[in-house]
Amino acid sequence: MYPYLLPEIFGYTIAMYDLLIIIGLFLMFLYISNRFDKEDGFTKTQTNKILILLAASLVFAFIFSFTMDGIFHTIQEGEADFGSISFLTALIGGFGAFLILMKFFFKPNKGEMKKIANTVITGVVLAHAIGRIGCFCAGCCFGIPTESMLGVIFPYGHAHDLYPGEAVYPTQLFEAGFLFISFIILNKVKFFKHKEVEAYLIGYGLWRILIEFIRGDERGVLLPLITTEYNIFPTPSQFMSLLMIILGAYLIYKKFYSETSNKQLR
Repeated sequence: MYPYLLPEIFGYTIAMYDLLIIIGLFLMFLYISNRFDKEDGFTKTQTNKILILLAASLVFAFIFSFTMDGIFHTIQEGEADFGSISFLTALIGGFGAFLILMKFFFKPNKGEMKKIANTVITGVVLAHAIGRIGCFCAGCCFGIPTESMLGVIFPYGHAHDLYPGEAVYPTQLFEAGFLFISFIILNKVKFFKHKEVEAYLIGYGLWRILIEFIRGDERGVLLPLITTEYNIFPTPSQFMSLLMIILGAYLIYKKFYSETSNKQLR
């Protein structure tokens, strides 16, 4: 891990986590803007308006995640515990805000909204992948201890605080790899074109359910069914991931049903 950017030059002021999040968001906006212009057929004015609404949604995503995570941990701990955010709650809050803002300030038709959503979610995958590398640099979102060759000893961060001197799974890098591969597939594999949202909901939902089993940081408790040495399952993230899979399957069913009905009408 590498928590700070060239500390011998800049001092301990530039956190790699923050820097990589900024880089990820910048590349996300760059990708989305380019795809709107070259593939989706939007004008520069339309593209700029969507990007402004997306930026506003990101602000809400942070506020929503900060608030919801704080409420959840406060209920668990019995005292005020705010300060953390999580990707899934940010995704839910941000995407919900984006849909509402689009409805009132852009007013796209049904086909345009699906096209926009496919492009945005693919950009989110890219930003998330880079952000997970930031998690590795910071020593958060780590895995359970392991004696395998895959283990990494974190000299700093939450992983070091919880498991000092112990090798743990670098789940941040596992997830970054999965997300980079997902980004390439969503862009290059023809089968997934125009189905990016559905593919993401099901693919990432399944991945997140599985990766949670080897996460070593505190995952929270919602409905405890299985207790292991390191965590209690299912975790809140697994519940949210299951909802993602169900939503993705429903969207596929809805599209298939609509296409079948149209063919019958012809």
